[in-house]
Amino acid sequence: MSEIAHTAIAAKTRIEIDAEQTFFQGCIDEWTFDLMRTYNRPPNITSNGPPIFNTFQAYLKSTPERITKMLKRAKEERCEVGIKLVRGAYIASEQRALIHDTKAETDAAYDGLVEHLVRRTLPGMKKEEYPPLKLFVAGHNEVSVKKAIALEKEMRGSGSGTRLEYGQIQGMADELSCSLLQMGRLAEKGGLVPRAYKATVWGSTQECMQYLVRRAVENKAATLRTKEWRVGAKNEMWRRVRVTFGR
Repeated sequence: MSEIAHTAIAAKTRIEIDAEQTFFQGCIDEWTFDLMRTYNRPPNITSNGPPIFNTFQAYLKSTPERITKMLKRAKEERCEVGIKLVRGAYIASEQRALIHDTKAETDAAYDGLVEHLVRRTLPGMKKEEYPPLKLFVAGHNEVSVKKAIALEKEMRGSGSGTRLEYGQIQGMADELSCSLLQMGRLAEKGGLVPRAYKATVWGSTQECMQYLVRRAVENKAATLRTKEWRVGAKNEMWRRVRVTFGR
């Protein structure tokens, strides 16, 4: 990991360490924080933020407490924090009692965490206790992404300057990714241009299969979104035909 970190820093890119089941997560959190303590400091900080990010799953009831703990430690250690926020991908194998009871509760937890981190209002923390942090909003839920963009615009208008990043997996919620790009193209001069990213899986089919299966479980609503996109594309195609032929 040290070799990978040095290579990423030299390339002015970063590493986002993924989340796992809670059985493993405690160890991963400690390991990742050790990397943050070592590498998330000047001169390794760029306009893209610190080089090491940890991933938090909003469907876990313990996530706010774990994020608060990490932020306080980072402030004490004088290192920056990178957070990638996802909904969660292990609902089929995780202990059910550790997860929010309903999808609506998970949605509220996700949106609430984005707002708390942007506004610096996590329960049990004062604004001065926050270290410098970067937030990557990773998700395929259009409602959550639009809420985050609205919040970013609001905070920017108030002079906060908080910048978020948004990401979806290639082949999933592509219509959402395209809408973010379109929003950037249509933005007025000086307006908000969303920072949009796509995650591309690299490796053999065998190496990537477990990752892709987890993403498919996490995104059961993707088929519905694909249907909506298909209907929208069909309507747009017919609209262009009518305009072209004057009908």
